Amino acid sequence: MTIGDVKATIRKGDQALDNARMSIEKANARLADASALAIASLHDSQSDEAQESRRALGVAADEVELVLRRIKAAKDHAAAYLTIIG
Repeated sequence: MTIGDVKATIRKGDQALDNARMSIEKANARLADASALAIASLHDSQSDEAQESRRALGVAADEVELVLRRIKAAKDHAAAYLTIIG
């Protein structure tokens, strides 16, 4: 594999990361909407199920943020590697 092939592969991966980020951001917007509706529906409930649902929604939001940070880190590392190999 040549340096040019490596660069092309990294650029394709970078594009895939952009596509993944956009998909995750769309899903996150839908999650936020669904969470707001669910929390509004559960606001008076103190049942175990309602509390667990609130926690699960928070965990899901945290996971989305983690994935977005990982995508950014991968893109940053790919860019740095492209700079190193010229």
